[in-house]
Amino acid sequence: MPRKPNRRSDRLVDHERLLAAIGACREKITREQSRMEVCGPLYHSSSTVVAAIDGLALMLTGRRDYFHLTGHGVHEDVRKTATGRDAMLAAGNLFANIPERLTEEEFTALAELPGARIERIVSTGQASPAGYWYDQEQTEWVILLSGSAGLLFEGEDAPRILRPGDYVEIPARLRHRIEWTDATEPTVWLAVHVNAQLVTSSTALIEES
Repeated sequence: MPRKPNRRSDRLVDHERLLAAIGACREKITREQSRMEVCGPLYHSSSTVVAAIDGLALMLTGRRDYFHLTGHGVHEDVRKTATGRDAMLAAGNLFANIPERLTEEEFTALAELPGARIERIVSTGQASPAGYWYDQEQTEWVILLSGSAGLLFEGEDAPRILRPGDYVEIPARLRHRIEWTDATEPTVWLAVHVNAQLVTSSTALIEES
């Protein structure tokens, strides 16, 4: 008599514990990347692992940028503080180690600053899943450095066509999606995520002055 397959339901998986585990793994990888040659094969391979972790986060949360928006699993560079702790100078080239083709978008954290996070995003023809809208808790300022993309905001009839040099500020909770990215060359973005509370405080100060 044939043995029945051992089927287990994904509902039994503790998503929070799994996210915490892969987030810790992601943080260790990005910390080690600061010691790697940016154009080297080890850096490229580790970036592929980070992209896979972000893909798993998409399956668990519906958001590929889960770790970026929550700040979990993102390496925070060591900087000089008032206590005299040794500083690590963060330097590099935005166009170094750009992959020609990716299964999933690549997110690379460049800097973690008080109230803000800066990252590079590389797309090679990817788009937001059908029916999916980004609904971020943070304000995002993004500039397109190479390639092209279609950015659609909820309520607008057609996507905005972005080309190199085009930038846009996306307020927190403004729903948007990427309709398409260039399939013939890598599309490179520079994104700055700003804490929503910080933006509100800054606006209040401007109004008071």
